[in-house]
Amino acid sequence: MRKKSPLVAQEGYTPNHLLDTLMTMLGAKSDAALARILAVPPSTISKVRHKQVAINSDLLLAAHELTEMSIRELRDLMGDTKSKYWLGGMDSVVKTRTISAMPRYHREASQIVSHA
Repeated sequence: MRKKSPLVAQEGYTPNHLLDTLMTMLGAKSDAALARILAVPPSTISKVRHKQVAINSDLLLAAHELTEMSIRELRDLMGDTKSKYWLGGMDSVVKTRTISAMPRYHREASQIVSHA
C-alpha cells in the first residue's frame, strides 16, 4: 500500500476547492470531464477528491498550462501554504525557494542584446 503524502494530513488542505475551481474555469461538468481536459486518469481525480493521494506535480502543471494561473495560486486554492520544500535525493536539508527578480539567463540575454 502506498504511503499517504504529508500534504493530505496538513490542516487546511482542501483539494476539492481547487478541483471545483478548475471545473468552473475549464467548463467541465464532471470529474471525468475534468480528467479528460487535464489528460489524467479519472481515478486520479477521484483519489485526490477523497484525499487518498495528494495533488501531484503533473496535475498542477496541467492546470497551470490550461488556466495560466501560477503554481502558487493553484497551491493556495488547495490550501497548501508551505514555503519550504524538501528536494528528495539532493541532501537531507530543507531548501527554501528563492526567486530572483530576473533569472540569470534573462540577465545574460539582456546583456548580450545591449552589447550588440
